[in-house]
Order: sequence, then C-alpha cells, then structure tokens
Amino acid sequence: MTTATPLTGAEAPTPAERSATALAARVGEQLLDVLAGRRPLSQVRDRVSGPVAFRLAGTRLHAARSPGYRLRSVHACLTAESTVEACLVVGSPCRARALVLRLERDGTRWVCTLLSLV
Repeated sequence: MTTATPLTGAEAPTPAERSATALAARVGEQLLDVLAGRRPLSQVRDRVSGPVAFRLAGTRLHAARSPGYRLRSVHACLTAESTVEACLVVGSPCRARALVLRLERDGTRWVCTLLSLV
C-alpha cells in the first residue's frame, strides 16, 4: 500500500497561484464555449476587451459542436497583483490546442485583454 506524499516547499501551489488557476479556468471555460459555438458572445462581452471580443466573433473551432473540445488543463500565473497570464490546453479526441489568455483586473472584475488560440 502506498500513501500520497503532500507537496511542500516549491512544489506546493500558493493560495495566489490556486486563485489565479481557478480564475483562468472559469474564464477560459466560458471563452472556450464561445469559440465552440456553445455560448453566445453576448454572455461574456462584459468580461472581454474590444479586441478580444472581435477575435471571438471571428474565430470558431472546427467540429466544435460535437462532444469534442473540452478543457484539459490550466496553467496560470499571477504576474502582478492585478494580472493573470494563463495557458489552457483544450482538445477534442483527435486534436489538442492551446488557448493563451491574459486577465487584468478592472475595478472589481477581471477582463480578458489578450486571447490567442494556438
């Protein structure tokens, strides 16, 4: 019988890192739904900048309406007190893509100011 060893020191994520990851996952899932055509842009318009809204309006994932594209993993970093940068791995059964985003705090809310689908 083996037991799990708790993460310590540099391996353990800090509360800020866990919060950044949770924020990136929540916003990233919503943006993925827009890219996949499962959610209208109007539902996230207040959480994205103008250039990001323009990109979302013009980009769709191929075959996204199939059970396909889902969020696989989230890697986020709090780069400043009011900035989170993240890479989300999204994929279908046949393909994996990266969704890169930057979130900036605007008063009491977070806004996606950069979005790139790689």
